[in-house]
Amino acid sequence: MGLSELDARQNMSKSTTAAILSALVLPGAGHLYLKKFVRGIALITISLACAAVVVNHAIQQASLILDEIDLETAALDPGQVSALLTQAQGASGDGLAMLVLAGCWVVGIVDAYRLGKK
Repeated sequence: MGLSELDARQNMSKSTTAAILSALVLPGAGHLYLKKFVRGIALITISLACAAVVVNHAIQQASLILDEIDLETAALDPGQVSALLTQAQGASGDGLAMLVLAGCWVVGIVDAYRLGKK
């Protein structure tokens, strides 16, 4: 095995590892592995902020649903709970945060793979 073939395998391994880290751990993790700290921290910060918005919105919706269920004095009707859940999903206001999070994930994977190839 020649030196150039060994370098090619090492680069392939590095790029694959970086892409897998970005895909399975967190967007930007692959960049940190590649020592691209500014890009990695930027992706991680944006991803965590978007995740916080999504989780916060989910907690607020769950609280509203629990409050409505708590106000009911009659027996709990599964159909009514299902209707409340469907109504809460339709009123979701975190679509932009989820879209940005998905975009960060895709950009993180592709960019980490591309940088690992260099």
